[in-house]
Amino acid sequence: MLDLRRLQALHAVVVTGSVKDAAAQLGYSPSAISQHITALERETRTVLLEPAGRGVRPTQAGQLLATHAATLLGRAAEAEAELAALNAGETGVLRLASFATAGAELLPPALAKVRAALPLLEISLRVAEREEALSTLRQGLLDLAVIEAHTPPAASDSDLNFYPLLSDPFRIVVPRGHRLAKRRIIKLADTADEPWIDIRCEVGCCRAATSAAFGQAGFEPRRVVEADEYWPAQGFIAARLGLALIPALALGVLHDGVAVRRLHHANQPVRHVLAATRPAITGTTPVQAMITALQAEADTQRHPTRQPKPASPATRIE
Repeated sequence: MLDLRRLQALHAVVVTGSVKDAAAQLGYSPSAISQHITALERETRTVLLEPAGRGVRPTQAGQLLATHAATLLGRAAEAEAELAALNAGETGVLRLASFATAGAELLPPALAKVRAALPLLEISLRVAEREEALSTLRQGLLDLAVIEAHTPPAASDSDLNFYPLLSDPFRIVVPRGHRLAKRRIIKLADTADEPWIDIRCEVGCCRAATSAAFGQAGFEPRRVVEADEYWPAQGFIAARLGLALIPALALGVLHDGVAVRRLHHANQPVRHVLAATRPAITGTTPVQAMITALQAEADTQRHPTRQPKPASPATRIE
């Protein structure tokens, strides 16, 4: 394999016609240029330069090699430029995955910030729950995943870097006008006789968190209606078919027939939202920009300047 630096030295000598001028062009000493040429002739077992007056000129082999060197040096420069652009987030694709409610409330403003900062970066986003997202991330098919967790990541996840974003408390959602809607804070034990909505998207750590809360309150909820997502569940609640525990992130838009109340701290389930990425790409500009934007938006979610807009003036979060 020919050394690109030696080819660069040969090309410079052929173009300038002088070892001294080639050295000045490349910022080397004439001795260093001569050493590169000597080593290249030894590797190729070919005389590449011959004296010509006060300078040198290429032999036929030297001219052939210098011509190819020009092409190789050009391609190397293109590769360096493209790599620099990729590392700067000016080209390439940032591949993301997120669970659904973070994708609805946390990601859009963060993505807008990244797109404004890196307008030429292509962004790909898919919905995936924790285990799928982490598996895909480890396989190198994702660059960053936004996941939910009830407890801190296990030691087995030490091959990834995790960035805590926010803690997302569950709220109790009741029909407007319900007897419990009069309270600002509700003890979960006081709902033991109420029907509950079974929300199918509540899986993994979310189901573990709510199940633990019900267990602490001393009862197993009587689930009477099944909803696929958090928003349809609000419709069932408004129809007075049952109550539900819903994470605050999933309550950005409220049905006009529901009231949202806080739970007593003794039975308050919480899920933690984190960003995860691989150590090898943590320092790249696109990943760093996305993490920074997510952290900024998470801070906004923790300290909102206004309450989420309800579907009706009569509905509010207390």
